[in-house]
Amino acid sequence: MAHKKSRRTLYIVIGVLVVVILAIGIVAFVRSLTPPSTSEPEQSSPDTSRQTETPAETEETPAPSVPEDDSADVSIDPARVSTTEIEPMMINVAYIKGIDGFDFQILRNPNGTKYVQFSSESLVGTKCTDDAGVFASIIENPTADERGTLTKTTTVDGTTFGLSLADEACTNNSELLKQYQQSFSEPFSLLTKM
Repeated sequence: MAHKKSRRTLYIVIGVLVVVILAIGIVAFVRSLTPPSTSEPEQSSPDTSRQTETPAETEETPAPSVPEDDSADVSIDPARVSTTEIEPMMINVAYIKGIDGFDFQILRNPNGTKYVQFSSESLVGTKCTDDAGVFASIIENPTADERGTLTKTTTVDGTTFGLSLADEACTNNSELLKQYQQSFSEPFSLLTKM
């Protein structure tokens, strides 16, 4: 009788272990099927994300959706517009085709505001120390102080984005700077979330 009880207890323990191992295996399998989280860890120093965008690498947008905003310009011909994905900020930024390639870098202000800074080697000047050829920035949820530096704003799904254009003090080619800035400024209201 004692032998049967110990055998029954052994079978119960083995059964419980099999169920636990199966549950762990199922959880691991389900996690491997779900995409990784796109949330970005908070940081107080500049992000090292730096990417280069050239017009040949971008996807053409057949007809960008226009977010509801007072500044939306629906008269832009979609054939003139291209977009670039800014994955760390989960946005698609529209720009008018025709400018040379550009770089962008995701940064964060000391107060925590995240922004993307656009630059071009063609705009690097010799008037300022360490000039990077920055021509525009897009700020996510700008603070009241930051709003004073903005040229345009648009709101997409409850998030406000502001466009800030760089001053021409550093560049050696102010005409080219204006072309880059106009390329980003004109279709700014076509910014969308990914």
